[in-house]
Amino acid sequence: MESNPKTSRPISFWTALAVFLLLLFLVVSFTAGLGSSPHIPLLLACTAAAIVGACHHFSWKEMLEGMTAAISAAIPALLIILSIGILIAAWVAGGVIPTMVFYGLQIISPSFFLVTALLLCSIVSVAIGSSLSTIGTVGVALFGIGSALGIPPAITAGAIVSGAYFGDKMSPLSDTTNLAPSVSGAGLFDHIRHMMVTTTPTYLICIILYIILGALYGNGSAGEEAQISLTLQTLADQFVIHPLLLLPPLLVLLMVILKIPALPGLMGAAALGILSALFVQGVPVQTMLSAVMDGFRVETGVSTVDTLLNRGGIMSMMKTVALMILALSFAGIYERTGMAEAILHKIIARIHSDRGLVVATVLTAWGVLIGTGQQYVAIILTGRLFRPLYEQHRLKPQNLSRALEDAGTVFGGIVPYSTGAGFTESALGVSAWQYGFFTFFGWINPLVSIGIALLGKSMPHLPQKKEEN
Repeated sequence: MESNPKTSRPISFWTALAVFLLLLFLVVSFTAGLGSSPHIPLLLACTAAAIVGACHHFSWKEMLEGMTAAISAAIPALLIILSIGILIAAWVAGGVIPTMVFYGLQIISPSFFLVTALLLCSIVSVAIGSSLSTIGTVGVALFGIGSALGIPPAITAGAIVSGAYFGDKMSPLSDTTNLAPSVSGAGLFDHIRHMMVTTTPTYLICIILYIILGALYGNGSAGEEAQISLTLQTLADQFVIHPLLLLPPLLVLLMVILKIPALPGLMGAAALGILSALFVQGVPVQTMLSAVMDGFRVETGVSTVDTLLNRGGIMSMMKTVALMILALSFAGIYERTGMAEAILHKIIARIHSDRGLVVATVLTAWGVLIGTGQQYVAIILTGRLFRPLYEQHRLKPQNLSRALEDAGTVFGGIVPYSTGAGFTESALGVSAWQYGFFTFFGWINPLVSIGIALLGKSMPHLPQKKEEN
């Protein structure tokens, strides 16, 4: 029997914090300690949050509405994730990704591979405004190149994710880049220009670190040369390799220029891959249908090539979709029952300076992202609660929007139970526990943001109101 919503009792800060810490404990102990996926601990955390809500007389209907609202807002992202699964399978079967790897292996220097991966993923992600699309297309090809060059998979994935999330943060086409100023009340291009202050030094540090790692691992030994030759020969034996097969990636960029929405754009690019598979590569229709559903499958006898080729499909993304639904369900309950607000109000009450406000915003967005695994939740929830304080301190809204993205966006690919990390594992086969440390952009950007705030730099204020006569 459902309780009357009017009788629900506020949940205390300590109770809300206990639920948050329980989530972290469950996820870390299950994933890092037991080697489990994050789905079960997230489900247990959802259950615990619902029990706490029920004990405070929140009805199941109220909590279900919170979950439904959170999941409904993410349906476009869920559909895009599924479409990328189709795209990957189509581009592998159609020879698009094998062609990209084939030519890439002959062009890219092993010593500069990591910084090249960073720069290339950054350019593509800025152009299309999507970290997931970048990782699922160019990222897959670069990962195959890195494997052939003998670069550790975790480091390659870290460079790819760093570049992809740079674009996710800086592109005017990105959903988070539009969401942050919308929540904060800032203009889009004011927001982007303001982010350059923290993003530029972060990016330069990343370039230096990836150059150093590239020098350490990309030494071009005889064994690696043999592996590259074997990979090139295997790809040439298995696929028709031709420069015209590079047209689908160019089409994606063209669709961005023409402002075609992401979902139809991705499906159009996938259709090109399917047509290539059927009429250029000679893949049977039944095999192609199976690849779209379950992923492309082939046995070449070369393990590194098989790892590159055997991927994609709708089912490969269902683990990510389930992860996203569970994380959003927890976030929906946590917000609807007032637990998130209880924690944030406690933080807000201790802020007394401009510097402290910006630092608190970065840390809070970081914490909400770690707790929920969702960029949207971190940006919206933190922005909504901190916006009045920025207005009180007369700080321009782009200060808030930048702080939200400096932590709430760029760390999204590192949290092991986040949508970004789940997708990356599905696309590249490397978990966030492995590549997370090497995703330098995600770690460094929040720290640079905090450092600049503590120095009192780049915090423009609104002009003082003129006193009325």
